[in-house]
Amino acid sequence: MKVRDVMTSPVVSVGPDTPLLEAGELMLRHDISGLPVLDREARLVGLITERDFLRPTGCGPDYKRPRWFQVLAGRAKDEFGRQSNRKVADVMTAGPVTITEEMPLEEVVGLMDHHCIHRLPVMRGAKVVGIVSRADLLRALVQSLRKTSVMSKHDEDLRARMTELERESWLHRTRP
Repeated sequence: MKVRDVMTSPVVSVGPDTPLLEAGELMLRHDISGLPVLDREARLVGLITERDFLRPTGCGPDYKRPRWFQVLAGRAKDEFGRQSNRKVADVMTAGPVTITEEMPLEEVVGLMDHHCIHRLPVMRGAKVVGIVSRADLLRALVQSLRKTSVMSKHDEDLRARMTELERESWLHRTRP
């Protein structure tokens, strides 16, 4: 099975200047956990995921985790103001690992495992044409298992019928 058989297309995407709040709302509205980030020429420049919203910000002594739970509890209004003004470019993963439509799924799973990532943009040349997530792979696995199960049941039914035919044939040969 190849990437083209399981990828989600078309892709919902955002630009690097998209406000974080808008990106988060888009992810929730479409029930997806990550978005490719495309520049004005529709070139892939990054990927933003649920994890990026929770990743620590800054570096050195300023390195701290966003206090989302305090924001949710209404105890950190100043933190909410700082977070809501941020853009996708501030938290996205730049230069994401990509795949092609013709790549075998075994390689996709290997890349996801090796890089500890959950989704991969699918490229045709310089254009994003799809995305493959763990959910897409699970859907393909379940479909394959269902198909195998149906085929197995069909094979079982055929074997039972063949046994019945052989028994009937034997009975006909033994009668005068």
